[in-house]
Amino acid sequence: MRIIDISPLVTESSPVYPGDDPLSLRFAENAHCRVGTLSMSAHLGAHVDAPLHLNHSGDISDIQLSSLLGPCQVIELQKNFAIEPADFPPISSSRVLIKTGFKSSVWTDSFPYLLPAAVQKLIDAGVRVIGIDTPSIDAGADETLPSHVLAIDAGILILENLDLSAARAGHYQLVALPLKIKGLDASPVRAVLLDFEENK
Repeated sequence: MRIIDISPLVTESSPVYPGDDPLSLRFAENAHCRVGTLSMSAHLGAHVDAPLHLNHSGDISDIQLSSLLGPCQVIELQKNFAIEPADFPPISSSRVLIKTGFKSSVWTDSFPYLLPAAVQKLIDAGVRVIGIDTPSIDAGADETLPSHVLAIDAGILILENLDLSAARAGHYQLVALPLKIKGLDASPVRAVLLDFEENK
């Protein structure tokens, strides 16, 4: 078995949506120990959105962990902008992670995203978790979040800002557990893929 870490490193310079809080660390320490305090947007780094993100009922502590544990399919789509229904290969898992190859050390609105029709295709295929290696499944400048709305209304969990650079297309076991914090609309996850098939 091979473990593939699909969580990007979070630092105080990690890109963050304009207006959201970047990572900030402070420490209280003495000669014997150090105690750290962190503050940051719940949407920084690899994270899962709760329904509360769209002002729906259900915060991050309500998410069933079993949804984010289990078989998944990594799909490689070399797209620069909108991902359409026709771009998808056959879907064979209820958890789909979309690898576009997007990388940026600064915030940009220009990244691949899912058109609502593409989200609907995944819903119709029985997908219950949609993951992507970009900051959002929606276009960066679209504040109406139509793909989020469609997915969350259908009970789909959304994983964003994954690092799929070391994962090839194929089938894996996904582990992406959120923090159990009451009242939060999203949570960072430490997401990994377990590769039992040794995908080459």
